[in-house]
Amino acid sequence: MLKGSLVNLRAVEPDDYRLLWRWVNDPEVMVYWGRPGNTESLLETARQEERDAARGTSRKYIVETHQALPIGQIDYYDLNWQARSAWTSIMIADPQYWGGGYGTDSMRTLLTYLFTQMGLHRVSLSAHVTNTRAIRSYEKNGFKVEGTLREWAFFNGEWVDGVMMSVLESDFHELASKGATAPTNREA
Repeated sequence: MLKGSLVNLRAVEPDDYRLLWRWVNDPEVMVYWGRPGNTESLLETARQEERDAARGTSRKYIVETHQALPIGQIDYYDLNWQARSAWTSIMIADPQYWGGGYGTDSMRTLLTYLFTQMGLHRVSLSAHVTNTRAIRSYEKNGFKVEGTLREWAFFNGEWVDGVMMSVLESDFHELASKGATAPTNREA
């Protein structure tokens, strides 16, 4: 388990599949995940989780409050040891926790682990330009915009641009030296 200031990140267990299934079928959550109108069966969710876990280049965590209440998920994927890089994504699925710093702390906790324990150099992500709350959260952890993906996704009847962002190990540690990020990960 990885421990942050507001959250803990723990491994996904088979008992979590129903929760993940509920989240990926919630239209309010999926509009920010970029998949409104998503419908997925419980069996599809379980099979996808098992495929992802078996790849060996990814790891998904359940985001929990310190009171063990699951509020979302975060992962890294496409881990490339030669380039010392990976991609990440996050979903705070409980609207009660939107805007409260839980996503920022979740990402900070994962980045601390990726940079200090796994020795990565670069972590990338993509987001819809309309998800300004998420983009601000990423910037708090040192992510910088690298480019725009024109008309990246079609949802809610219109094309939406995407934004590519990354954070380098040096960016993240510079923020940490200023006291802006990087809690010490405590693994339990």
